[in-house]
Amino acid sequence: MQQSRVYIIGGTEIRACPASYEKHPLILVSLDGFRADYLEKGLTPGLQALVDGGVHAPFMKPSYPTLTFPNHYTIVTGLYPESHGIIANKFYDPDFKASFSLGSEESLKGRWWGGEPIWNTLARQDKMSATFFWPGSEADIGGQHPTYWFPYSDDTLFSERVEQVLSWVTLPEHERPAWISLYLNEPDHTGHGEGPDSNQVEALIMYADRTIQQLVAGLESLGLTSCVNLVVVADHGMAASGLDKIIKLKDYVPDIGDLAYTYSGAFGRISLKNDSEEIEMDVLEKLTCQREELRAYDYRDLPTRFHFSNNRRIENIVLDLDAGYTVSVSSDFYLKGQHGYDNYEQKMNALFIGHGPAFKKGVEIEPFQNIELYNLMCHLTGVTPAPNNGTEGSLYHALVSPPDTPSLPQEAKPPAASYPSAEEEEARLTLSGCDGDLAAVESWMSSLDLTEAQKQEAEARHLPWGVPYSGNLSASLVLLHHGSHVTAFSESLKMPLWTSLTLSGAPTNPPPESWCSDVRLTTETTPTCAGYESLAPLNVSMAPLLPPGFLQDPDLVRVPYMVSNAVPAAPQLVERWSQLVTDLVPSWLAVHGSLNLVLGPVFDADADSHVDDFSPPPEMPSDMFAVVTRCESPGVPVDRCPHGDLDALSFIVPEALRVINCLNATRFAQEFSAKVRDVETVTGLTLFPQLPFAERSRLELRIHSDVWPLT
Repeated sequence: MQQSRVYIIGGTEIRACPASYEKHPLILVSLDGFRADYLEKGLTPGLQALVDGGVHAPFMKPSYPTLTFPNHYTIVTGLYPESHGIIANKFYDPDFKASFSLGSEESLKGRWWGGEPIWNTLARQDKMSATFFWPGSEADIGGQHPTYWFPYSDDTLFSERVEQVLSWVTLPEHERPAWISLYLNEPDHTGHGEGPDSNQVEALIMYADRTIQQLVAGLESLGLTSCVNLVVVADHGMAASGLDKIIKLKDYVPDIGDLAYTYSGAFGRISLKNDSEEIEMDVLEKLTCQREELRAYDYRDLPTRFHFSNNRRIENIVLDLDAGYTVSVSSDFYLKGQHGYDNYEQKMNALFIGHGPAFKKGVEIEPFQNIELYNLMCHLTGVTPAPNNGTEGSLYHALVSPPDTPSLPQEAKPPAASYPSAEEEEARLTLSGCDGDLAAVESWMSSLDLTEAQKQEAEARHLPWGVPYSGNLSASLVLLHHGSHVTAFSESLKMPLWTSLTLSGAPTNPPPESWCSDVRLTTETTPTCAGYESLAPLNVSMAPLLPPGFLQDPDLVRVPYMVSNAVPAAPQLVERWSQLVTDLVPSWLAVHGSLNLVLGPVFDADADSHVDDFSPPPEMPSDMFAVVTRCESPGVPVDRCPHGDLDALSFIVPEALRVINCLNATRFAQEFSAKVRDVETVTGLTLFPQLPFAERSRLELRIHSDVWPLT
C-alpha cells in the first residue's frame, strides 16, 4: 500500500495520509459492559492514551432498557428500542406469534429489526461497511447485510478480530469499507459471572485495553493513525448483584405462574395470559409498594424519558428495579453482575471516546445519550442519515472542523390578545359561567390591560430566550401578558398551552379563590365551568396552571383563578404537581435566588412520546410538563445569565397512574424527570428558540441523573 509522508512542523511529527485515504474510514469498537468509571481504576493505559489525545465524555447514557442487543442496535440506528423494535434480549411478538432470543434462527430474520442500521445507510449511498460481530449484522434487514461480516462466535480471539479489522482498513480504496465495527464481549461476560468489582473483571478490563493497544499499534505500524477515526464505546455498565437481591414475585402474587409469562432478571416484565384490565390491576396492586427497590408499571405509565411505551412487543407490566436487584417467579438463581436498569442509574453509565483526525484533542464533552452516535457516524462517513431519534449536530462540538449547525426555521410569535372596550368588558364578565364571575369591573383587572411597552417588558423578563415556537400545532394561540408571567392561550383547546415566568421572590400561600372569566377571551374562545363539569365523570376538575403562590402582588389574587389559567387535572396530578411546584421549586429558588419556569399541559393519550393531533381538540391532557431553568453563576439573575451557565431541569408528570408506587416527592420527581428535548417532542414546542445552537442543544439534551439539591 501507499505509505504516508512525515513532516516535522514546530518539532511535532505530522503524518500526511496517502492519497487513497483522502476519505478517512471510521472504526467503531464496542467493549460490552465497560462501565464508564472503569477508566478510573488506572488499568487502561491504551484507552487513557485515546482519552488524552482525543475527545471523551465522563460517561455516555445508554437507552432503556440497558441491555446488550437493544443498545447495540440503538447505536447503529439512532433509534430508541421502542422505535427499532429490539426491546430486550428476549421477547415475544403478538403479530408474528413468535419469540426473539439471542442466537436463535428467528433473530436472524430481518422482520424483527426496524429502522435503518448504518450499514444499510452506507449501502444505499454506494458505500461499503464491515463488521466483526454486531447485533443485527447477521440478520437480513431490508434484504441487506454489511458488505463484510461474520456470524457470531465468542470463541474468536480478540487479537484475530483486530487483525481482520486492520486487514479491512488496508484494502484497496475501491474495496475498503467506510465504516468498520468491532465487538468485544468483555468485560460484560465476566462481569455477570464474577461481579463488576472482582479481580477477574479487572483482568478482563486489562485484556480489553491490550486489544485496543493492539489496534492502535497496528494503525501506527501502517502509518494510518492520522487517516482513521476511532470511536470506542460500551453498550451499558454493570451493577453488583447477588442472592440477597432477588425479589420473588410469588411472595406477592402467589398465582403469578398461572396468570402470566414472566421475564426474570434485572429487566423484569409480565405478560398476562388473559389480557384483562381487571387481572392486570390485581397484579399491579399486589406488587406496588411492597418493596422500595421495586416499582411496577403498566407499560403505558412508564416515565416518558424511558421511551418505552410505543411498541406492540412491550409486555403489559414492566418492573423497574433499583440497581443490583432482580426478579424471579420463585427461583434462587442469580448472577453476580447485572444490567438492564433505568438508564439514568449511575452504574449503567457507558464508555465513550473519539479519536482521530476528525476529533479535537484532549477535550472532555458533556455526557450524552447513545441515540446521538448514529448521526455523528453518518457525518464522519459522508452519508445522509435515515430518520432517527437523535439530534442533528448534537456532537459537532467534538469535531475539529464541524459542519454548519442546523438553524431553526423562523416563526412569528402568536398575536397578543387585545383588551376589550369598556362596553365589551362589561359583557364578558360572565362568559365563563363560573361562581366567581364578577358583577362589575374591579380595579385589579387594570393589570390585564398592558401597553405595548409593558408587554415587551414582560416578555423580556419572563421569556428571556424567546417565545417558544409551536411549529405545526393547530392550537390558535394568543399571548396573554401579565406583569408576573406570560401565557400562550389556545383558542382551539380553550386552555393555556404554556405559561412562562421568572421567579425571584419567595412564593406565598394564598387561600383559593373562585374561578372567574378573563375578559380578553371571547364567547367562542373562553372555557366555561359548565364545560369542566361535563368532565366530572373522568374525575377531573379545574386546576390553576400558574401556581397562585407565585404571584407576589396581594391585589392580584384573582388572576391565577381566571379561566384562562385553568387546566383539567385529576386528583393524583393535583397532588404530585403541588409537590413539584409548591415544595421543590421554592427550595430550589431559595438556593439559586431566581428561576425561570415554563409550565403547560401534555397531550399524549397514546403514550407514543409525541404530541397528539389537535383535530379534533382533545378534551384533557395526559400529563403536565415543567421546565425549570437556573443560572449556575452565583448571584446572577436567571434572565441575565450568560448562556453557557444556564441549566434546565424538566419534568413530565402524568395525570393519573394506575398504581402509585409510594414514591416520595423527590423520588417521584426524579422518576418522572425528562430531558428538555423529551418535553419538546411530546408537546410540539421548541424552547429556548433565541439561544445559539450550541447552548440550545446543550440545554435540550442534558441529562440530570438526579434532581438538583434542595439546600
